[in-house]
Order: sequence, then C-alpha cells, then structure tokens
Amino acid sequence: MPNRSSDALFQLIKSLEKSEKRNFKLYITRNSSSEDLKSIQLFDALDKMDEYDEVQLLNKNKNLRKAQLSNAKAHLYREILSSLSSDSAGRKH
Repeated sequence: MPNRSSDALFQLIKSLEKSEKRNFKLYITRNSSSEDLKSIQLFDALDKMDEYDEVQLLNKNKNLRKAQLSNAKAHLYREILSSLSSDSAGRKH
C-alpha cells in the first residue's frame, strides 16, 4: 500500500514556493556531485507527483533502488533545509 501524502519530504517539496524551488536547484548545482544529481532527479520526480507513491517513484527513477531511497530522501531533505537557511541568511540586512 503506497504511503500517500504522509511523507515529510514530499510535504516539504509541495510547500515550497516556485522561487524557493528555483533557489534550491541553483544551490544544489553549485556543488554538484553524482549524489546531488540524483537529488535533483528525486526532487523533480517528487515535485511532479500529486500524491506520494513510493512504487511510482521507484518505477520512474530506475537509477534509484529501494534500498537507497531512505538515504536519498534524507540527504535531499537536509539539502533543501540547507538551501532555505542559506537563502534566508542572504536576505537579512
């Protein structure tokens, strides 16, 4: 049974404004590694979903195995929070 709409990462991505999503992509590509590129693919896949469906996510991202998903999501979550904190720090006067 898919874990629909209860995934914290999915909810975080869906709560981001368009400008925050753009800033995240700029932030992650500045320090791109192969893991970061997977993060962008995971981010895009989650962003396109209307409801969280792990099976569909794995089917659309063949380079991501089920065993890797938890770590990949945790890494992406930290990267998003990091990009948001660096963005808000840049806005302070």
